[in-house]
Amino acid sequence: MYNYSLFINSSEGSFTTTLLMYVDNIILAGNDKEEIDRVKESLNKTFKFKIKDFDDLRYFLGFEVAISKKGIMMNQRKYIGIVNRCRSFSLQTCSHSYG
Repeated sequence: MYNYSLFINSSEGSFTTTLLMYVDNIILAGNDKEEIDRVKESLNKTFKFKIKDFDDLRYFLGFEVAISKKGIMMNQRKYIGIVNRCRSFSLQTCSHSYG
């Protein structure tokens, strides 16, 4: 099975660039700033994407993202808070079925 929303480009021993796309949200990450700038420019020229650079990633699709030297941590603390507030007002949460 293929995932057409995650693209990884790597050069042996040099750089790795990852592009994750969901609808109109894009995460572009890598270890080479010049390569990231080249990819952004290429997207702009080829597909006429207007990209806003928000610098460090903090939230993506409801996930809180924390980046440190040890790695990347993702959590849904904010979403859990919303669910708990709904319960305090006796609101039902909807169930999602993905099949």
